[in-house]
Amino acid sequence: MKKIVCIFFLILAMLPLFAEEKSEKADKNFNIWGSGKVFTLDPLTDGILLGTGILLTGSEIILDDMLELNRKKYDGSIYDKSDVNPFDRKLMQPYSKIHDGAADFLLIASLTTPVILLSTDKKEWFTNGVMYIETILIANGLKELAKLAVNRKRPYMYSDRDLPQDEIDNGDWAKSMPSGHTTFAFASAAFLTYTFCRYFPDSPWRIPVSIGSYAIATGVAALRVSSGKHFLSDILTGAAIGTVVGVMVPFLHTLKTKNDMSVAVTGNGLSLTMRF
Repeated sequence: MKKIVCIFFLILAMLPLFAEEKSEKADKNFNIWGSGKVFTLDPLTDGILLGTGILLTGSEIILDDMLELNRKKYDGSIYDKSDVNPFDRKLMQPYSKIHDGAADFLLIASLTTPVILLSTDKKEWFTNGVMYIETILIANGLKELAKLAVNRKRPYMYSDRDLPQDEIDNGDWAKSMPSGHTTFAFASAAFLTYTFCRYFPDSPWRIPVSIGSYAIATGVAALRVSSGKHFLSDILTGAAIGTVVGVMVPFLHTLKTKNDMSVAVTGNGLSLTMRF
């Protein structure tokens, strides 16, 4: 499924090659690249970001799916909880299919929250879409390569209850660190919060949007722990990765905006205004 998502985002990233000409014919005043006042697309910046996301995700696909590098085979053992550090041991849970499914559902909700940005001018929609694609691609690549490198057993492997057989067969049982669901959820929440507040700095909806998006992300993280899929340190790491990427990507698109810096001559001298 993650491969389909990555291919989907890659196709969306190529849409400007076809969409700009069509939009110009439809409306000479419409610019698919946006106003450039809040966020702006740049060939160099977006080339680097998209290239990084594709490279990270592609590397993981080759190393994990094709070469099966560092993939562990389960020998039927039930692992000893005393081997887990005290910080993570307290919240360890056996596998719960219900909580696992609920986390999937809530993640979908989290990933769709940036639809709120459709409240911006339609000229900004494409810019927002490209930035979100870059965010998800980079977050996905980072968390997948980290899983491959760390190779940590999931909490449910320390329980004698029923185990998810599909994950036992494909090696996913040893990919606990970091939490991918949490990474995606917090990347989406951070992206929405940062972009919405930049577009609408005076809106009374800033706090509800921010709290709501992070509440959903926190719910995803909690369900990943209660489902037995992750340790507490897994979700904290995933939240950190997601938040950093979710803020970093749109922030980099503010560095070349038209209104980032203004200088004016006033009666008291020069006035310098900068937005971050």
